[in-house]
Amino acid sequence: MSQRTLYDYARTGLWALPVYGLANLVGTLSSQPDYNKDFPAYARYVHTTSFLASHLTASLLGTGIGLLGFTALLVYLASGRSPGIPVTAFVATVLGNIPLVALFGVAAFAQPAIGKVFLAGHHDVIALNSSVYGTALTVTSAVGLVLFVAGAILFAIAISRSRSLPRNAGILFAASVPIFAIGSIMGNALSTIGALGEVGSAIWIARSASRTHSDPQSQAATSDQEPPVLAAHA
Repeated sequence: MSQRTLYDYARTGLWALPVYGLANLVGTLSSQPDYNKDFPAYARYVHTTSFLASHLTASLLGTGIGLLGFTALLVYLASGRSPGIPVTAFVATVLGNIPLVALFGVAAFAQPAIGKVFLAGHHDVIALNSSVYGTALTVTSAVGLVLFVAGAILFAIAISRSRSLPRNAGILFAASVPIFAIGSIMGNALSTIGALGEVGSAIWIARSASRTHSDPQSQAATSDQEPPVLAAHA
């Protein structure tokens, strides 16, 4: 594969990021009740087919699509003169998503089973739920979240140093990720605001990259950015 072809694939792949943001937005359309306050309502909510479908699509599939988008962003930004920042950003993003995917998997499969057993009359399952969402999972998720946010910030720095992507789009994306995460944890409207910010900033980034491809002057301005590392493998 030639350097130019790979670069063009990366431009197209950037459109996976708005899809990722949209998946996060869909996931905010409803929120589960707090099991510490109303476990019966929580059990009924997590036992629904829509709950499982939401986690399989919005959370797990959405994360996979997002990682494809971040890979494209890495390829696009690593063509600059300072590839170290986007590479570090990508590593932090991938390592951060692994614990989060584990959390999504627990939610997708363990919670419906717990809800089903509770609704069948086995109320001692409350203790099991507390054990599942105990210290180990909390710490693992927290580490993943910190790494993921760090990756978003580093990607924003890399975007601000690029010649073809808008600096403010990177700042908006880096701000939207923690806002979405905090809102998701707290179960409030911040998650929707953050997801909307992710969608908007990602569209901004992808459109800017597409315009660079179609603008000869922009291509000339960024030609010295094309990947020395990737060129060695072309």
